[in-house]
Amino acid sequence: MKTGILSSSADCVALLRQLLAGRDCAVYAGAEGLAMAREDDVGLLVVDLDALAPHAAEAGTALRAFRARRDGDEPAAPAVLLLAAPAQKELLQELRAAGADDYLVKPIRRNELALRLALLLRAADPQAGAARLVQAGTFVFDLDRMRVTSTERPALDVALTQKEAELARLLLAHAGRPLSRAFIQERIWGAEPELPTRTIDTHVSRVRTKLGLKPEHGYRLATVYGYGYQLERLGPASQ
Repeated sequence: MKTGILSSSADCVALLRQLLAGRDCAVYAGAEGLAMAREDDVGLLVVDLDALAPHAAEAGTALRAFRARRDGDEPAAPAVLLLAAPAQKELLQELRAAGADDYLVKPIRRNELALRLALLLRAADPQAGAARLVQAGTFVFDLDRMRVTSTERPALDVALTQKEAELARLLLAHAGRPLSRAFIQERIWGAEPELPTRTIDTHVSRVRTKLGLKPEHGYRLATVYGYGYQLERLGPASQ
């Protein structure tokens, strides 16, 4: 599936190219870019409203034309993601009414943008093998690349092993509840009678470090003496 970027910002284009790496991606400009994207059969188009603001009067009509497939036998209408500045509320509302699927308000967080793109790509082209992204708490797990990012901390982007990812998701799914070592072992390692005593401790320590599960980041991962571990969500992370 071909993807497209309609933007007049070099920084915006560069970021989107990174997030859409490996896909056939074209860049367009202005309201006429919507017509060009339609001719190119773009299946997902990211529209930076800064590029359409000078053409606000015709933007809604152009977007409706873009989403109207030229042939009734073709797949469903292409997906549209809008990137809007707070002052562009009226244009944003008009384009949402014209059929845009989703939007983000600037400043754009890289991790949130990546998640929205992945969800739209999966919906628009489920056979294309879009990244398997799972959100747990404030974290987004890319299960294909085995990396974790955070919706609150743009700088967080670290690699995890399979077991670390499973353990992190288990802890987040049961935040606020103490988990016994036996429960953790059964859910993550299964029935392994020879599992070393330090294995769980080591993995918990690595997850704490890699995800930054500290009070300043809105979490506390504590040891429950003689029992296991408990993850607590304290509140929004401090920037």
